Amino acid sequence: MSRPLVSIVIPSYNHARFLAQTIASVVAQTYRPLELVVVDDGSEDGSPALLEELLAGAALDRLELIEQTNHGAHAAIMRGIEASSGEIVGILNSDDAYHPCRVERLLPWLEREHELAFSGVRFVDGAGEPLPADGGWPEWYRKCLEETALCPTVGYALLVHNVSVSSGNFLFRRRLYDRLGGFSTHRFTHDWDFLIRTLHYAEPAFVREPLYDYRIHESNTTETVRHLLLDEARDTLGRFFELVTSETTPNPLAPCPANWPRYFPDFLARYEPGFAPGQTLDAFLALRPPG
Repeated sequence: MSRPLVSIVIPSYNHARFLAQTIASVVAQTYRPLELVVVDDGSEDGSPALLEELLAGAALDRLELIEQTNHGAHAAIMRGIEASSGEIVGILNSDDAYHPCRVERLLPWLEREHELAFSGVRFVDGAGEPLPADGGWPEWYRKCLEETALCPTVGYALLVHNVSVSSGNFLFRRRLYDRLGGFSTHRFTHDWDFLIRTLHYAEPAFVREPLYDYRIHESNTTETVRHLLLDEARDTLGRFFELVTSETTPNPLAPCPANWPRYFPDFLARYEPGFAPGQTLDAFLALRPPG
């Protein structure tokens, strides 16, 4: 039986100093066949020339480098996916890295009933060394995992925290991407928005083994744009709740009143996920299964 082609898409932007490790982590994957599509999103640090050099020597089944003016990570990801041809698609941030067996470990979950899988995360510094366990990011992640264990499904856990951390942690079927219509135009939460919308159709698989290295360095944008991130998160949650309370969900485990008439209100009351402006907790608690 032939193995499916897996396409890895890297949206690249001003991460020249990390690219060698990032590309090498794809080449080192134990899985084949594997193609790599890199979309440089208007980098100004010499990344395109370096990428040409790195890809020239990469032993993969197919390689492509696309250059475009800066349009944001979501646009670069979608252009890369459109240029790829694999039935299975993975994303990798240009400053992060895969563990060698990542694709091999996650793919079996997509060959079962799941449409998307993500793994545990290891936080590393600019040099690629693991951050101290009691540091800010690892401590936040540890608490996320603890709360995830208390939730009845991965979907419920994702409404509280983006335990996947990044779109670079996604491996999914192309048909899911097509069904969702790609990524949203959210600048900072397009990854979480994609996951949340996935819940309407299918339950993601969370493999706790740390198979993704997420790099923390001085040019990370999360802290400096936190207020914008929160606004986008509220919009994402609001639109998700409107979706799952207005029509029947193909995913029988999707967090909504129709699937969880007793637990759903209790969950909202306990965690109070952030809502979009004009939406209230009481309004959602009053919801009944459609029909």
